[in-house]
Amino acid sequence: MTDLPAMPPEQRVHLPGGGWINLHEQPGEGPPILLLHGFTDCAHSYRLLLPFLVGRHVVVPDLRGHGASFRGPIRGFDDFCLDIEAMAGAMGLNAPVLVGHSMGSLVAVRLAARGILSAGALITLAGSLVPASAALKAVAQDIAALPHPLTADHPFFDAWQACQRPVPDAFLSPLRSACAAMRPEDWISCLDLLQTTDFREMAQSVAVDSLVIGGSDDPLFPENHQATLSRFLPNSRGITLAGVGHNPHWEVPGLVAEKILGFLQG
Repeated sequence: MTDLPAMPPEQRVHLPGGGWINLHEQPGEGPPILLLHGFTDCAHSYRLLLPFLVGRHVVVPDLRGHGASFRGPIRGFDDFCLDIEAMAGAMGLNAPVLVGHSMGSLVAVRLAARGILSAGALITLAGSLVPASAALKAVAQDIAALPHPLTADHPFFDAWQACQRPVPDAFLSPLRSACAAMRPEDWISCLDLLQTTDFREMAQSVAVDSLVIGGSDDPLFPENHQATLSRFLPNSRGITLAGVGHNPHWEVPGLVAEKILGFLQG
C-alpha cells in the first residue's frame, strides 16, 4: 500500500474552560462513531481504518496534550473525559459509539461509566482496565531516558510503533512527528495515569453493550488484559485477532472495521 487515504476535514471545537479540541469529522449515517486514540498518538492513527467506515458518521479527536489539540494539565482521565463531553455537546453528538485504542480505551470506559454522553455502545481495541505491567514499566524507563527535544527519527520509535503485520512507513511518519512534538510533562502525566489506574470496579457500572477486540500477539496489553475487560464489563463479548499486535486498526483495519460494524448491526 503506497497511497494513503486522506483524512477528513480538520476543525477545532473551543472548550468552555479554555483550550480547544482538534478533530476530523467524516460525514455519514447512523449513530456517530467516536474514535479515541492511544498514548502519544493522534487522530491520524485511525487513518487506515476510516476508508472502511465510509458512509458512517465518524468523529476523530486529538486528546488534550496530543496532536493539534491544546496543551493543558493531565491530572486524571476525567480531564480527557470533560474535554470530549464538551466537544460532543458542542457538536450535538447523540448516543455516540465509543471506540478507544490502548489508553483511549480507558478514556472510553470512563466516558461510558460517567454516563454524561449517553453512549450507544463501547468498543475497546488493545485495551486494558489495569494497564500497569512489567512491559509498561519498561516503556516508561525507555521514555524517561529520551532526549528533549525528541526528533522523529529517533530509534525509540522503531520499537514503540512495532507491529506484527506490515504497516506503511508513510502512515507512521506523521504519527512519529506528532509524538515527538508532545511536551515531556504530558508524556510523564499519561504514564503516571497508566501505571496507577484500576478501572475494574468502575467498569461494572457500564450499562451499554461492549465489544473487546485484542490481538493474540499484543506485547503491551496481552490476552489477560482483554479477558479482564470482558469479565468486568457486564454486557460484553470478546474477539481475539490471531497474529495481531498492539495496533489492530493499523495492522488489519478492514478486519477491525468488519468486527465493529458487525457488532453495531447485531
